[in-house]
Amino acid sequence: MRNSRYGRKRRIKWDHIFIWIFAIALTVAAIYLLLKMIPKDDIDVDALLESNSQIQVETIVETETEEELHVVPKPDIDKQLLTINDYSRPGDKVDAIEKVVIHYLGNPMTTAQENHDYFESLKDLENVSMSANFVIGIEGEIIECVPPGEIAYASNSMNHLSISIENCHIDETGRFTEETYESCVHLTAYLVEKYGLEREDIIRHYDVTGKECPLYYVEHEDKWEKFRDDVMEYIEECREKAKK
Repeated sequence: MRNSRYGRKRRIKWDHIFIWIFAIALTVAAIYLLLKMIPKDDIDVDALLESNSQIQVETIVETETEEELHVVPKPDIDKQLLTINDYSRPGDKVDAIEKVVIHYLGNPMTTAQENHDYFESLKDLENVSMSANFVIGIEGEIIECVPPGEIAYASNSMNHLSISIENCHIDETGRFTEETYESCVHLTAYLVEKYGLEREDIIRHYDVTGKECPLYYVEHEDKWEKFRDDVMEYIEECREKAKK
């Protein structure tokens, strides 16, 4: 009986030793793995910190540069998007925005709201396809009908590459009122700067199809060139103000 009891004690002792050895091995393995995860020297850490710092600085610079470039204020725009339909707002994306196309409505004394509502009614009339991204009224009010980046039915072969602006007028000459003219200058300038366009990217419907639209600015080439000059001058004025 005594020998048997002593034998059990020895087995328990060896069991304890085995457990301690296993625990020590696990500890050593864990320490080894932790050491492998630590950079070999301070140079690696410094390089990593420097790299992260450069990324942060570059991101900040890009953001500031973008904000500096876009200084033309967005004019007051009444957003009344047309219902998506086959006749005035197909909902298709443009391929690119390369031009801003200026139009006149050819319907004296109609308002921006009336023309917007006519575009909207085409989904029910189903007899003609027509619209514009923006309509500017006689008093200078601006209504957005189709968002830039979507096709509007206004500029024929340029529909998929442009933003169209229709302008109301008071008589058959098609000349814009001062309020319409000013709003058109400001809206065009905003779009030109926003989409990275140039003076030559401001065109008339006439320049696409030969149609006398906008009539007054087709018949008076000097007035058209003055309009484009006014747009670019306004952009420059905004940039100068932003520097102060």
